[in-house]
Amino acid sequence: MAKVQRTVQYRYLHRARAGLAPGTETLSQLLARGLRMRHGEHVIGERAKLRIADLDQAGQLTVLNGIKGLDADSFLAGELLLYRKGFDVPAISEDLDGEHNRFELNLFKTDGKNKPIVGALYFAAIGDHCGIIASQSVTPRWLERYLTWLMKDKSELLDVEDVIELSNFLPVADAPEAAKAEARGFRIRAGAVNSAGQSERVKKKDAKGEGGTVLEVLRVLGVGDDAIESIRQDIPDDGKLEGDFQVYIRRGRKREAVSSRTLNHALRNVDQDDLDIDRKGSKARGGKLYLAEPVRVTETPAGLDPNEAIEQIIGQLYRWGNAGTINLGQDP
Repeated sequence: MAKVQRTVQYRYLHRARAGLAPGTETLSQLLARGLRMRHGEHVIGERAKLRIADLDQAGQLTVLNGIKGLDADSFLAGELLLYRKGFDVPAISEDLDGEHNRFELNLFKTDGKNKPIVGALYFAAIGDHCGIIASQSVTPRWLERYLTWLMKDKSELLDVEDVIELSNFLPVADAPEAAKAEARGFRIRAGAVNSAGQSERVKKKDAKGEGGTVLEVLRVLGVGDDAIESIRQDIPDDGKLEGDFQVYIRRGRKREAVSSRTLNHALRNVDQDDLDIDRKGSKARGGKLYLAEPVRVTETPAGLDPNEAIEQIIGQLYRWGNAGTINLGQDP
């Protein structure tokens, strides 16, 4: 089986949003405690069926399919799968042994047991630090939603107003103080649209809650439908409409800093390729903005090898820790 390159993204728990006071249990401890709890007669971490969530009520289900570290104090890791309940598709009954003039058409149905997988995500938490190998369909934002459901609705460990949110991390070379990551502002590129008004983003329809197109941004800014339609009609058949959305804070004539905490949290689910951050003396843009490293993982016919993916994530977290980029012994 071949090795493929995937990216381990770094995240850390936003403790205040989870209602966790300083010095109390960490993300990995919270998840382990929730999974050890009972739901009815069974322990949640021992029954996959207890971990199935229909987050969007749209026929797609999410399950924490495999768990590692439930009995360990050092980490908690798992494989998160998004799959469909099933589908019916038109099918042709090909019969090469017969002498038919026309093959019969019928409706092919998946059975009630085998269900198609949409995507997968692998994660590992050490303390409040989290490493993630995501996919286009199962993103870090989806992991946040699922873990919030698991800890709130299933384990009942979070209060109504609490959520699991995983902030990104904007590293600053040779700068020990987080304040040096402050920005003068940032620019987000909206999704391009073609002459038909359709998004140019690949498979954007499968990316739940990801981004918005230029036309959608214009609509939010109050541009009327007639003006938007006029703009769309101006796009040539071989062209596309692009746009950047610039954000900054101003007091009088002076720009005020956007804090590193805001950058790490508010922009955590923005595609790095769609983001530029303007810091005094430098501009950070594209794929090197936040902490992430490529790894190689075995790809099986059913997807990545989950054990190897989790091992790679844990190994990368420790490599960052040994390099001093993150401190695994303390809160981020």
